[in-house]
Amino acid sequence: MFESNYTLTVFLVLFVAVLCIFIQRFFKKYLESDQYYYLKDITLVAAWALCGIWAPDRPLKITIAAGVAAACVGFCQKVTRGRNLRFVYFIVGLGFSLFGPRIAFIEFAQGEYYYLSYFASIAISTLWIGVFPIFFQEIDEIPGMCGLLLTVSWTLVSIVIMLSSQNLREAVQLCIIGMVLILVFWSRHIHAYRRLTEPLTALWGTLFAGLSIFGVSKGVAFYTLAVLPLGLFTLPLIETSISVVSAAFSPKPTGNLILYRKLLSKGMDHAASVHTVVMICAFIGCIAAFLQIETTSFLVLVTVAISVSIVTWVFFRYASQSARNQFRKPELWGIRVDNISLNYAITQVQHWINKGSGHFMIVTPDALAALRSRTDSRYRKIIKNAGLVLPDGAGLIAALKLLRTPIQERIPGVEFTEHICKRASYEGWGIWFLGGAPGVAEAAAQKLAEKYPGLNVAGTRNGYFTDKDTDDICREIRESQASILFVGLGVPKQEYWLEENLARSGATVGMGIGGTMDVISGKLTRAPRIWQKLCLEWLYRTIQEPWRWRRILKLPLFAFYVLLTILHIDNFNQDESYEDINLN
Repeated sequence: MFESNYTLTVFLVLFVAVLCIFIQRFFKKYLESDQYYYLKDITLVAAWALCGIWAPDRPLKITIAAGVAAACVGFCQKVTRGRNLRFVYFIVGLGFSLFGPRIAFIEFAQGEYYYLSYFASIAISTLWIGVFPIFFQEIDEIPGMCGLLLTVSWTLVSIVIMLSSQNLREAVQLCIIGMVLILVFWSRHIHAYRRLTEPLTALWGTLFAGLSIFGVSKGVAFYTLAVLPLGLFTLPLIETSISVVSAAFSPKPTGNLILYRKLLSKGMDHAASVHTVVMICAFIGCIAAFLQIETTSFLVLVTVAISVSIVTWVFFRYASQSARNQFRKPELWGIRVDNISLNYAITQVQHWINKGSGHFMIVTPDALAALRSRTDSRYRKIIKNAGLVLPDGAGLIAALKLLRTPIQERIPGVEFTEHICKRASYEGWGIWFLGGAPGVAEAAAQKLAEKYPGLNVAGTRNGYFTDKDTDDICREIRESQASILFVGLGVPKQEYWLEENLARSGATVGMGIGGTMDVISGKLTRAPRIWQKLCLEWLYRTIQEPWRWRRILKLPLFAFYVLLTILHIDNFNQDESYEDINLN
């Protein structure tokens, strides 16, 4: 009977795997990068759902159903963005505890048992299932960390379960399904600069928690399948605890994933830092497993851990290199745009600041900025020398797509500014705001400080100043020891100012943010999401600021030059010099 169940599981998983591979290969050439990754997420959740429907055992069905339900909550989190729906994971955990296997007793090392009451069993099982998705999401704040840790952890736990002499049929089947789907969606999990995001962290977190409970329903000691997961996540658990305590009692909280940030500060790059942290977690887990398995099994586990370490390192570095090379710098009229994700950009800023040397400018061009680059050689040179050029404007992104160099993710200046401030709030970076009408910079800084407690606002200054005031402004910024300088003086004035004064200010990172401070302060409202999806943010802002209609009239000229470029009849030469024209 057991053999037939395993055979059914193998055939089921192989069929689902082939179907998933076909879907990925078929749609890859028709979808943009962000759409393709979203499809992969949906396909992975659907694959688990199919396996749950066809699973031969009821506990397996319930565990997979809980994972799929958690993934649906994750999709809701992603759609609603800032809305906190994490409490729903405990509702999912309650459903799992009521209808599926649960923690009924705890066996101690001396062979003693402590049996839990019905309500205590429900409560502990609910907490165990509900905490893991939230914990996975915290780890996923660092791109690549959660995916790699999941892959290594699932592999090691599967080895321990398969080496067990106990009857863990459902757990073995769940391990097989998980390993096959991780392999099929390898590029989704082993990527140095991409997060799993809320749906997948919720899915895998719930499944991982359920996997560790399976033994209880078969009379196997709870610690047999619980010590290893706790060992694997000991380091993140300790770091998270320190972060929570420091956030509660210290004005400068340590932030999460302390070891990762320490490695960055020592000069190690992002991919190597993530891999090092995960491998340390893996070997701590092996040591924890030594307390409960035989010496022979322990040696097998360590051998597997070393092998997984080598294999994941090769693939992790390969994915890292591919991410940097694949359409890394699509170009339009001398503007080379960084084709990267938001998480990669934030990680790069963190690397610059931790490195502690050099000064780097971030530029966020739109369609009119690209048009300016045709006639403004100075502006074109600034963009060429910038540390990061982030695709902001929908028109520019559409043009690059028509030129067959699509951008994987749009990074609006408003969102990037807020994400940098969020990271700065627990990293302790000083932020300086320069620009806007009197009172706007102060209001924006206050709103951000309220939204992200612990944010170090090093200083503010409005944009109404003369060249004679520049020396005093740079001195104030330098004395404040700010790491990041946001300048909102409009294009191209803000870029000109940063080119001349960023080094003098002492800030590591300088970024021109245009009217972002107006939006954050509440002076202007950002376009509703439907306007953003329809690429009509420019129209919404023009309604609020009618004087911008003169800029909008130049968009047809932008479209005309894009058409000439597509037809390869544009005679633009970026090496020639042109007189500046006013696009403001």
